[in-house]
Amino acid sequence: MLSKVLVVDDHPLFREALSTAVALAFPASTSEEAASIDEALELLDNSSGFDIALVDLKIPGVTGFEGLVQLRTHHPRLPILIVSGLEDKKIVKEAISFGAAGYVPKTVGKEGLAIAINNVLQGNVYLPEFFREEDEVPEC
Repeated sequence: MLSKVLVVDDHPLFREALSTAVALAFPASTSEEAASIDEALELLDNSSGFDIALVDLKIPGVTGFEGLVQLRTHHPRLPILIVSGLEDKKIVKEAISFGAAGYVPKTVGKEGLAIAINNVLQGNVYLPEFFREEDEVPEC
């Protein structure tokens, strides 16, 4: 059961959209929002009960996977679901290797987000459809 979500993205409209999508899929849950990794760490340090964090990779103030690593280092038990506009298999693989519990492209709908969250809360690693598809073999 999902009760408390941390949404970390530098775009206010996207934070609100994620929070709304979570509220529709999990009506009993609440969301808190952070515009930076520093804000996220402050919320996590000063509040308890977060079940999951939805985190964008491209946030000002951090490069590459620094934000993910900082969150994993300070809160190793918190599942982190990356929600990113980057749809690259190499990036997905690296995010998982740095401790992400899953990866959702920003092109997914609210139902796909709910499926990803449920998978992560059940202890699974969620991978996007484009990552799971077999690479096409070029015709000869």
